[in-house]
Amino acid sequence: MKFVIFYFSGSGNTKLIGSEIKCILEEKGHLVEFISIEDTNKVKQTSLEGKIIGFGYPVYKFTYPSIFDDILDLLNQGEHIYKYFQYSTYARFSANSATDFSHKLDSDLFHLLTFKSFKCPSCGISARKAKDDYEYKSVMFFENDIRVKLDAFVEDILRKSDMQVTQKMSKHSCLGPIKLRIVEEIERTKYPKLQIDTNKCTLCGLCSLNCPDSNLKEDIDFINIIDEKNCLHCLRCMNHCPSNAINFGKLSHGKNRYTLKLRNELYNKASSGYSEKYWDEFDRVIAVWRKNTIRYWLKHRRNPEI
Repeated sequence: MKFVIFYFSGSGNTKLIGSEIKCILEEKGHLVEFISIEDTNKVKQTSLEGKIIGFGYPVYKFTYPSIFDDILDLLNQGEHIYKYFQYSTYARFSANSATDFSHKLDSDLFHLLTFKSFKCPSCGISARKAKDDYEYKSVMFFENDIRVKLDAFVEDILRKSDMQVTQKMSKHSCLGPIKLRIVEEIERTKYPKLQIDTNKCTLCGLCSLNCPDSNLKEDIDFINIIDEKNCLHCLRCMNHCPSNAINFGKLSHGKNRYTLKLRNELYNKASSGYSEKYWDEFDRVIAVWRKNTIRYWLKHRRNPEI
């Protein structure tokens, strides 16, 4: 079979998981194209005929990243019927991202085979904490048996590809828009403002070069921030700035960062069969985090800590 996987990856988790799915499919003799949606020319030039489509994305603000919308609008203009699968990566919640994503596609053209969310380390505030901090330890890991689960996910895709059965997505909850609005307000409180420390910045230009939102522009003497409050919040710039000059507010200050090296170390650890105790008690971890987050939001929502 032929596959094409379109993905967006902020700091690298979604790309890694997609690469693993691609490798497993190829090991089974299938042909796979793996394309970042940031490569818009390649997306537009890729033929979908006779292919099963995969979509991969990180969960942002309880849903899929808005950067996918233009691509989905483009695909909805097609004339053929396609089978597709989707996978997402999340630090704490997969939320209703799969439902939101599927409802954005024309259901007459795109028939869902299956979807799966994979717990991955945070690339946000938790990754900036000290390594002995509870918030760091309790979230900075890939879920247990992740390689086994990836194998099972691919088997599910292949099994359903040979069948005429496709999956029905649940209807949107009437509370969905309210939840998204609250989460967006919490996000603005915790990540109030994109800032660049000019004393640390070396004007290397990597942040502007790699910003998927085109929100950072390199000038002669400084990096110009187009919109300091309403960017995508992929945090790619913050995590990959070589001089650690970028932050999004007080909570994102810290020496630790989420790097590709750290990501690979954590993935290899999870793939080796290591059993992470915080995964077994992740419901409690989420409950503690939710309580602390709401407290912080109520205290600082009118005066975010810049």
